Amino acid sequence: MQNTQHWDFRADEVPAIQVEADAGEIILTAEEGMSIKAELTGNYDSGKTALTVEVRDSKLILTVKSKKKWFFFSRSCKNGFRISAPSKTLVTVKNGSGRVVVSGFGAGTDVSSGAGEVELRGLAGPVAVKSGAGTVSGELYSDDVTVKAGAGAVNLSWLRAPGKGKALVKNGAGSTTLSFPEGSQVAVKFKSGVGSMTNELGDTPSAPFKVEVKSGAGSLAVKKR
Repeated sequence: MQNTQHWDFRADEVPAIQVEADAGEIILTAEEGMSIKAELTGNYDSGKTALTVEVRDSKLILTVKSKKKWFFFSRSCKNGFRISAPSKTLVTVKNGSGRVVVSGFGAGTDVSSGAGEVELRGLAGPVAVKSGAGTVSGELYSDDVTVKAGAGAVNLSWLRAPGKGKALVKNGAGSTTLSFPEGSQVAVKFKSGVGSMTNELGDTPSAPFKVEVKSGAGSLAVKKR
C-alpha cells in the first residue's frame, strides 16, 4: 500500500529530532519557519511494519522497523523518512542499511549507520558519524567533527577555514580525504597500519584546529579546496 503518512509539528515545542529506520532512506533538510514536517516514504504495510511517531520530553521521535519475524528469510523494512525542520534543531539519526542525507543544520548532528552512504551538507555545530560500511562524505562549517568508520571512504570538505576545534577520524579500511580553503591552518596527526599521508596545506603544529586520523588500512590526503 502506498504511503500517505505525514505529520506537522510546532518547531518551538520540539527542539530535537530522533529518527530511526531499518533500511530506508532518511533525508533531513533545514528549512526556516515555525514547523517541522515529516513524511514516511516507501510502500507502507501496517501488518509488517512497526511505526512510531511521538513527542517525548520535547523530542520528536520517528521510528519505522519491520515487525518481528520468525522466519529466516524475513526482509528489512524499506520505509524511510523525509523531514524538514529549522536549522537550530538538534538531529539524531540511526539507520541500518539505508542512505542518510542531512542538510543545513547547526545545533548538532549525530548519525549512526550500519551499512549505507552518509552525506552531510553544510552542517555547523558538533557533528558525529558512526558508519559500519559505506562512504561518509560532505561539506561542513563545523569545528567539532568525529567520524568512526568500519570500512569505507571518508571525504569531507570545509566550506570555511576552521577556527579552534578538532576533526577526529578513525577508519578501519578506507581512504580519508579532508579538504580546506586555501590559507587554513591545521595541525595534523596521522597513524596507519598500512597507508601514507599527503598534505597540501603543510603542518602547523600550533594551529588551533587539530586533525587526527587513525587508519587500519588506508591513506590520508589533506587538500586545498
